[in-house]
Amino acid sequence: MDKIIGFSDDELLVKILSFLPTKDAASTSILSKHWKFLWMRVPKIDFNEMSMYSLVSFCQYIILEEDKRRDYLSKSGKSHMMRRFIDRNLPLHSSPVIESLRLELFTEAFQPEDIKQWVEIAISRCIEELSVAFSSFNGIINAVMPSSLYTCKSLVTLKLKKHILVDVPHAFCLPSLKTLHLRRVIYADEESLQRLLSNSSVLEDLVLELCPGDNVRKFAIIIPSLLSLSFDISAQCTSDGYIIDTPSLKYFKALDRSDSTSTSTCFIVKNMPKLEEAQVCVGHNVKKLLQAVTSVKRLSLLVEDNNSAEAVYGDDFVFNKLEHLYFHIYGTFWSKLLFQLLNASPKLRDFTFNDDLLTYDGIMGASVCWKQLKLSSLQTFKWLGCHRSVEGKDLATYIFRNSCLLKTATISLPETNLELETEVNFWFRGSPTCNLVFTEDSDYGERNLWWQSI
Repeated sequence: MDKIIGFSDDELLVKILSFLPTKDAASTSILSKHWKFLWMRVPKIDFNEMSMYSLVSFCQYIILEEDKRRDYLSKSGKSHMMRRFIDRNLPLHSSPVIESLRLELFTEAFQPEDIKQWVEIAISRCIEELSVAFSSFNGIINAVMPSSLYTCKSLVTLKLKKHILVDVPHAFCLPSLKTLHLRRVIYADEESLQRLLSNSSVLEDLVLELCPGDNVRKFAIIIPSLLSLSFDISAQCTSDGYIIDTPSLKYFKALDRSDSTSTSTCFIVKNMPKLEEAQVCVGHNVKKLLQAVTSVKRLSLLVEDNNSAEAVYGDDFVFNKLEHLYFHIYGTFWSKLLFQLLNASPKLRDFTFNDDLLTYDGIMGASVCWKQLKLSSLQTFKWLGCHRSVEGKDLATYIFRNSCLLKTATISLPETNLELETEVNFWFRGSPTCNLVFTEDSDYGERNLWWQSI
């Protein structure tokens, strides 16, 4: 109550408006003359083209002459109206500090010059969080960020996506930057990205998505302060390798599907002793990545190359802290790699096995003897997918029979499959208290590939 008393009437209203989406806060401007400019004092601004349509439509449609309303109702008309709405209102924004500005613009009505101007306004108001997603109409024109962005001392979070040109000058300083997300942007040159990564001394959260034509073939992430790292190299990219040295990292997500067939490529991934969670989907370089994440507690893994999966087998990896494993099988040598992972994880409590990527029955690789597995600590088992693998069924029956501490076993059914359900019900269970759960495959959320969520 004392905190509320300390506000003036307008300050309290602005505080309340700050909890609303921008489109809802701005819609209050039509209530009265007193409310007309209150929303412009809110320090957080979100101009999302799709969500703002309803606001701009309502505010502008009611003042149009009747013979112009029909043209306005088109998508193009709404986009141009929204551009004018932002162009008119953002310079008049009266908050002394813009804490955050989010721009998501995807139609031809918006031009790179507009975005540059609006970002400059935010920088002049000591912006702390900036997020810009822009898709040009023809996919060729890229928005260029103002040079002042790279010397913004107040900037804590920077997120750029799609048709944006990142041109980092030699002289730049972002002393407060802790979060950096660069998704499928274009770089002026390879050095622009490297300068940005090498001189962000307090960076904690990095997301990097590389795409064809982005002018990057190699990169080095050597950041002692980094806590979370996610990088995605698309299948069409040709990579010359990367270096990752992040000793403080706690979360690691790697999706490397690049064409890296050259023997001259350089991949160096240093150990991550503080790592808690890792999600890895790769087609090569598996051994180096697994060596780097042996201290992890939660691991999700998919290996897309048969030879890479086989090459890892036999190495002395030990996952002394691993408690949760999500393993998505692919190809013919998955069983050898999985066997090694399970045997190298003495503290494993939760194991999810997904075989939905298999497309035909009876697939067999280099067979392994599941009887040599040690599963003394396993408490939860989930078997997801299509269940077409003979080896997969052998593994599931072995887990049922030999996991004496198993509390819950969840089996997804691709469709109503009474035959499989009946068979599983008759499997011997080593744990008399194990609870058996059947779920429809389409309803089980974990079936979706986690790397599709990017």
